[in-house]
Amino acid sequence: MKIEVAKPDLEAALQVVSIGTASTGSDLTTHFVFRYREATNTVEVLSNNNRLGCSMPIAGCKAHVDGDAAAFTVESWRLNKWIAAVEDAVLTLELKDGTVKATSPKGSVKFQSLDPSQFPYWDKTLAETKGGTGIAAKRLHAALSHVKLFISDKDTTTPKLAVTEILNESLQATDKGALAVVTIEDLKTSNLRIHGKDLGQVLAFLSACGEQDVEVKENDRCSFLERKDGGLLSVGRPHHAFPDIALDKKPDDPHWWSVKTDELQSAINALAASASKEDTRLNFKLDGGMVALSMTSASGDRATMKLEAQEHGSLDDAAVPMPDAGFDIAYPYLLKLLGQCRDETIKFGLNPQLDKKTQKPKGGWVRFREDRDGDDYLTLLVWLL
Repeated sequence: MKIEVAKPDLEAALQVVSIGTASTGSDLTTHFVFRYREATNTVEVLSNNNRLGCSMPIAGCKAHVDGDAAAFTVESWRLNKWIAAVEDAVLTLELKDGTVKATSPKGSVKFQSLDPSQFPYWDKTLAETKGGTGIAAKRLHAALSHVKLFISDKDTTTPKLAVTEILNESLQATDKGALAVVTIEDLKTSNLRIHGKDLGQVLAFLSACGEQDVEVKENDRCSFLERKDGGLLSVGRPHHAFPDIALDKKPDDPHWWSVKTDELQSAINALAASASKEDTRLNFKLDGGMVALSMTSASGDRATMKLEAQEHGSLDDAAVPMPDAGFDIAYPYLLKLLGQCRDETIKFGLNPQLDKKTQKPKGGWVRFREDRDGDDYLTLLVWLL
């Protein structure tokens, strides 16, 4: 088998499938697989790192196939290094006796090919996956980027929380300290489930899609993200399902206030600069028309900063009053949220809970809600006790 392809076209395809290669090893997980598809008269390049796989048709690629040899492999880092070194021209890759000869106008090098028949192709699984849901890659990227911030990394002790999943028509993630819920109308019929460890590569694939849409296809073993130009990402479906959390996504918050986003971010960073590194407790309370933020400094003193409340109020029938001492939250969660927030102001929806024994406010959560291009982003941060 021999292929001829312009360097830019080969580079574009390899950029996509590099997402699915392992960095070390001596097996097919470290190789690109080149395969000729007779049905479409195209050449595609594939990769698989045992967690996810990727494939991409190579634009403008010409193939010459002799006999049954319609595929070969090349170690990914070697091929990338060679391509980066050669001139911008038409390149050829030719398989002969288990060796791939790579040729540019100024000369040739040879690479060893592994047995491409041992590659875990997903053709059958994809053919068995019916239907699909279309969505702009940028929207899915934004939603997954948001929930990624709040997925638990304790996959051995709490494996159900180490995934994000579309459940009850919303993409959800939690690590018990925060809950992120993103509702995208286009994905309401989906049950996409992705492990937190795979999200970095999924996001890289979606970033490479640019303005394209992707089609989300699912079965009980894996999920596929398919580009309009034929690029494909296969992601294994985690065995552990995300827990079904009872959540009313559209209640009225009994209390609320809002502050300017940039002022809040600056105030948190200023207070954190004087506190002990391991102390992440940040107290909030309303003081007249101001929102007071305070932390214990490393010297033991209490440092306070005040921000003007852009608005504040309470429902007339609010069952539980706000505690006089305010509430504490872990500020790293809030900084993650602020890093994603697009609005000039951020609204705190305050939900204090009642201690059944003392009948006094104890514990609660803050709800943050934002509309991003028609998609509903809801994040809950739990108060620290």
